[in-house]
Amino acid sequence: MTNPVARVEASGVAQPETGLPELFTPLVVAGDWHGDQGWAATVIRSAAREGAKTIIHVGDFALDWPGFKRGRYEDRLNRQLAALDVTLIVSGGNHDNWETLAKLHVGADGLATIRSHIRVIPRGGRTQISGLVVGALGGAFSVDQEHRTEGKDWWSNEEPTLAEAESLISGGHIDILISHDAPSGVPVVGGFVLTAELASKAEKTRNLLSEVVAALAPVQVFCGHWHQRVIHNHVHADGRTTRIDVLDKEYSREGNAVLVRRARGQLGIEPLTVRGN
Repeated sequence: MTNPVARVEASGVAQPETGLPELFTPLVVAGDWHGDQGWAATVIRSAAREGAKTIIHVGDFALDWPGFKRGRYEDRLNRQLAALDVTLIVSGGNHDNWETLAKLHVGADGLATIRSHIRVIPRGGRTQISGLVVGALGGAFSVDQEHRTEGKDWWSNEEPTLAEAESLISGGHIDILISHDAPSGVPVVGGFVLTAELASKAEKTRNLLSEVVAALAPVQVFCGHWHQRVIHNHVHADGRTTRIDVLDKEYSREGNAVLVRRARGQLGIEPLTVRGN
């Protein structure tokens, strides 16, 4: 059995034949921005230059962050997105407002709307983008939560649940999984020295993501959270391969975002070079 959608690796080695649509529109997947409006705007312009009409964000977008400037970030980016005819789809991270995210109305297309050109894919949900089935299981454990304030810069429902994972699995095949944390086994290096208790709590989401990857065997996983660029190939028992791309944070000009487009009839992934101020 082969995956319905295949890809071309950077080495140029082709995977099995694919059902990728002939009129596949390029899309961009971006890592953490942490509310940096200038960087976000530069990524959006860079994506538009490549012909992308959709940007998928893997979380820590800083969506609806409380404070006296609340909403300005989304308003300003939305104006730019509208002018460029680009839609931004956000899957929440651990630094997004989960009080807001949990209350959003999800439309028939599987997405909720924050602004006209900023939409949200909920945890455990799925949608279609450029003919691909994209599922999401966002959120992660904040290892520094003891230094944060609930409702201000931390939310107790920041982690994905077993019920959300089961909902995603029950829907069947997906081509791409968008998560915030990386599945267990991906060789990422943390920036904190953790106690055994904290490490165990942080691993809970990673293990849950691994169960989803094992059950659905998507061709591709995109995530962030670890502030580093890592590519890892997970080989399933039946020989299928899931490529996992961990994306770097803001100011990584060739690591924060990737361009996904049709390459020789298959799914090609390459760095998006973020250019400009």
